[in-house]
Amino acid sequence: MNIQSYSMPGSAYLNPTSFESLEDNHLWVWLISHVFADQKFMSVFSMLFGASIIMISSKAKKEQLRSGNLQSRRFVGLLVLGILHAYLLWSGDILVAYAICGFLMYYFRTKKSKSLFRTGIIFLAIGSAISLLLGYSVPFWEPGQFNALRDRIWSPDSSMIMDEITTYRSNWERQMLMRAPSAFELQTQVFVTETFWRVSGLMLIGMGFYKKRVFSSKQSKKYYRKMVIYGMGTGLPLVVAGVLINFHYDWSFRESFYYYSQFNYWGSIGMAIGYIAIVMMVVKTNTRSKILNRFAQVGRMALSNYLMQSIVCTFIFYGHGFGLFGDLDRSAQAFMVLVIWIFLFVFSAVWLKFFRYGPFEWLWRSFSYGKIQPITNPSY
Repeated sequence: MNIQSYSMPGSAYLNPTSFESLEDNHLWVWLISHVFADQKFMSVFSMLFGASIIMISSKAKKEQLRSGNLQSRRFVGLLVLGILHAYLLWSGDILVAYAICGFLMYYFRTKKSKSLFRTGIIFLAIGSAISLLLGYSVPFWEPGQFNALRDRIWSPDSSMIMDEITTYRSNWERQMLMRAPSAFELQTQVFVTETFWRVSGLMLIGMGFYKKRVFSSKQSKKYYRKMVIYGMGTGLPLVVAGVLINFHYDWSFRESFYYYSQFNYWGSIGMAIGYIAIVMMVVKTNTRSKILNRFAQVGRMALSNYLMQSIVCTFIFYGHGFGLFGDLDRSAQAFMVLVIWIFLFVFSAVWLKFFRYGPFEWLWRSFSYGKIQPITNPSY
């Protein structure tokens, strides 16, 4: 999903009709990415991050370490990486949100799974309610405030779009004039009204799934099948309904941004749960697959691969590199995604042949434990 943000003006991510026409292959690329990816994998990863909080706390206890100190350093380290990532490379960073939400959700780690699920749903519902209330409150805004917001994030005119393209095709210093305010807005206003509630709610649900032994493939196939049926059975129709309604009403800002977005908001959670169950059933069926092992290698380097994508893509699209921002249509972006995926698969496999952790995992781990961790692979 991030390729759209790396390569096109920001409004194109929220409103796919704002920058280029959705026709032929471009429509199919957007449709597939939106229905099957947008917010779904962010939901999966947020749940996994919540699960990791309990997993690392349990490991710290076994190693006779103070879990609170270890987790605090872990979140501070992630926060620093996120801030550097957001302001120096790409404003769409999610690490800052994970660090802050993780620090706060850590105090729920001892709750029972039912309590975690209930609290997670409450957090998610609050985030949804805020969006609906903001949409309802539009008639009471100051004169011109609604139009200014619409023009800035949803349907900018040609001069605004050209200004963004020119800025990101310029040198790194000039990019900061647009990147820094964008990152700050995401980490403040958007975080308080949207990101905090969604990420925190999903982390709590992930904690609940961890305690239910979902992520270790210890549940029965029947349990996972129910997750697929209920998750995909409710999530996919909701997402598709949201797409149809948005196109029917021509992507009207107020309705689409505040109201119709809720179809994907909730539908993506159901689909993410279905995805998790599908992966777990595959793992239960075949644990020796070479393909699964390749995916596992990429997953072991999730942080490094996430940051590597930003390093590679900003060099491709921004002015300190090839400066292709605004040049690649959605079909070309899809091809670029495949190329980068192949690169990350190869990079992860080669790196882990020589080292225990990815480069940024090692840095984060060393900071968390307060001492330099061994990095070379003892089996090599």
